[in-house]
Amino acid sequence: MTAGPTGERRRSLHCARCGALNGGDFSSCIRCGAPLLAPPPYAAPARGRLDGRSLLATKILGGLTAFVFVGQLVAAHSRDLGLLSAWDASSYLRFGALLLVPGAPFEPFRLLSAVFVHMGVLHFGMNMVTLGMLARAAEPAVGSARFAIAYVLTGLLGFGASAAWNLFVQPEVVCTAGASGAVFGVMGLLLGWLLRRRDPRWKDLALQAVFYIVLFGFVVNASNTGVRINNAAHIGGLASGALLGLSYAGPARGRYERVMNVGALASVIACLAALALAQRSPVWRAAESLDGISRLEAPGREGRVQPERPQADPLEALAPRSAGSPATGAPGAT
Repeated sequence: MTAGPTGERRRSLHCARCGALNGGDFSSCIRCGAPLLAPPPYAAPARGRLDGRSLLATKILGGLTAFVFVGQLVAAHSRDLGLLSAWDASSYLRFGALLLVPGAPFEPFRLLSAVFVHMGVLHFGMNMVTLGMLARAAEPAVGSARFAIAYVLTGLLGFGASAAWNLFVQPEVVCTAGASGAVFGVMGLLLGWLLRRRDPRWKDLALQAVFYIVLFGFVVNASNTGVRINNAAHIGGLASGALLGLSYAGPARGRYERVMNVGALASVIACLAALALAQRSPVWRAAESLDGISRLEAPGREGRVQPERPQADPLEALAPRSAGSPATGAPGAT
């Protein structure tokens, strides 16, 4: 065993898998044998760095997501919508879901607010459980400030990729939301971090990323189950996260820790501002009015033999009236 400098206190390390306390010079966990993600032995902690072992960023961002989802549940209950069933478009748009209408401007703040909106209990639960599993390894490795910046930025870039795809590559009217783009960003963050440090575990993580994208993305969309996965957001989040991981794993630059802390605080404030703007947006109120009209005009069971006109989709009514406008798709989950 190599001894550290005389009189220097070694830093203890927590295993990201089982939580066991290990010595600063251990390369693997004494309890479960998992390799330890740690800074080089005897490296002095950077001044001002937020210790990621507390998972502070994960708790703040996960708590904000849970707060928004509780608001969605309360709003759905107040409108007599089933808590476990699909909600209407206005229920998603009110809290910040991203609405993309080809040929019409969209509200840019929704690229960020949509990260905190979910389209059902299962959607919310799966994303939060996956986030918790990945964050236990990612946040202690990069620090809380860098983790918060990466989560917010990859979620934003994921929906940016989705907007580019749905507006320019495959134009269609889409309402999409979910934290999966940011969750894939955390996976990419770990992938880039391990790759830059030449840790062989990056190969297993890369296989997992491809598996989830193929299984929960392309396969689900091809099965025509009525659920649409936003693959563009997943891939955009994963790619941007990998680039950040490669950057974070570079030479330590302690003088930037205060900048990172300020950036993390600014990221959280930007999230709160985007969610507040969504509440003040006239788009969800217009969609709510159209939803109500659609329910009032829906014919009874005995009157559906020869309807005078098809029931309009509220999202389609928000689209510009022009020849060749694409049909509205099902809400997209990320």
